[in-house]
Amino acid sequence: MSRSAPFLAALLLAPLAVPHGANAEPARPNIVLILADDLGYGSLGCYGNAEVATPHIDRLARGGVRLTDFHSNGALCSPTRAALLTGRYPQRCAEVPDAELSPVFREQRRANPVQRWAWGLCATERTMPAVLKQAGYRTALIGKWHLGYDAKFHPMNYGFDEFRGFVGGNVDYHTHVAGYGTKELDWWNDRRIANEAGYSTDLLTTYAAEFIARNKDAPFFLYLAHGAVHTPLQGRESARKRSPVDTYKEMVGTLDDSVGMVVAALCKHRLETNTLVIFCSDNGPAAPPGFAANAGLRGKKGTLFEGGHRVPFIASWPGTIAPGTTSDAAAMSMDLFPTFAAVADARLPADRQLDGIDLLPLLKGGAAPAPRDLHWQSGEDWAVRRGSWKLAGKRNKALSLINLQHDIGEADNLLEREPALVKELMEAHAHWVQSIGSRSREHETP
Repeated sequence: MSRSAPFLAALLLAPLAVPHGANAEPARPNIVLILADDLGYGSLGCYGNAEVATPHIDRLARGGVRLTDFHSNGALCSPTRAALLTGRYPQRCAEVPDAELSPVFREQRRANPVQRWAWGLCATERTMPAVLKQAGYRTALIGKWHLGYDAKFHPMNYGFDEFRGFVGGNVDYHTHVAGYGTKELDWWNDRRIANEAGYSTDLLTTYAAEFIARNKDAPFFLYLAHGAVHTPLQGRESARKRSPVDTYKEMVGTLDDSVGMVVAALCKHRLETNTLVIFCSDNGPAAPPGFAANAGLRGKKGTLFEGGHRVPFIASWPGTIAPGTTSDAAAMSMDLFPTFAAVADARLPADRQLDGIDLLPLLKGGAAPAPRDLHWQSGEDWAVRRGSWKLAGKRNKALSLINLQHDIGEADNLLEREPALVKELMEAHAHWVQSIGSRSREHETP
């Protein structure tokens, strides 16, 4: 395995299938969510990319189900993470008051309201790890948090039993100094800063394998939120000079290595048939020019074109999810909360509205979910999806109407040809804005 760090090799060579003997499996399944950062829809072999090898992720897809119409709730990091952990549109999440933020972060949020969740997730939100923990699961976040820099917003205050990684938007892959916020060392072991030498993608993978080993005898939820392939563009060898595209390819490769190591750890401890593994991305790519990251989709990270929020999604659960299947059913990041609650037989919070739906029947080969509108909002930009139709606009003006079934590249604007549909979708968007409340400055209209 030429590209893998030596310390990965032993576990990656562990058998991918171990016969089950007398050891009884836990009654409840384990859940592993591997979230890539800024990985585009077309950046993997199983999604058509021929420029980079992703054998472990491709094998995961062959052994499970691959969704072709899965979307992040945001076109940027933090809104998607807020939706994922709350099961709600991020705009519905209560905003942390300025008074609860330290002055430096208060000013940064005011300068960048689109990423307002990065500086704190309101403590009143009920989160996925808290619900799973209450159901008897051991919970861990390994990797990127990006839902609050101050200590009061530490991930262990939101239901995680363990935390290894960084709280900010990114870190230097070698020094682990933050690229955002105070730009200080951002490498945590639970509630204390504890730096460790090594390439961050490999370190996080090692922590994940160790967590699996320690918790193999009881149900667990592992949220492995990688920094890769977010900037800075850095490979394993910090002094090695390579082109941006070659470095980016290597970073995709290290992400693939991580998936292989996690799956190998599950197999080593005979957990593979009792574990749901999901791999997806938090939003579209910010890849260097010259790398085909998006399979022809228009747009990239930060935009509400398909390239900003349509992302890869793979689910594997041997013996429960049929291998080699594909679904074109539309789904979003916020659907993972109710899905994981169903897997764990956990009770969903009854005191608030969840917008996500349970995808487990779909993943197990059942019918597609009932039709529903999907919504995005980023600053003044917005989009609403109904069936194959997508209406996008800015503030109170519609700008484009696309039929994604025939035009996934969003080249043919049908706005002038379908006035009745435009009116209908504009009303749907206005109703959604009203339904989520007026807490967010993003949704103010003239």
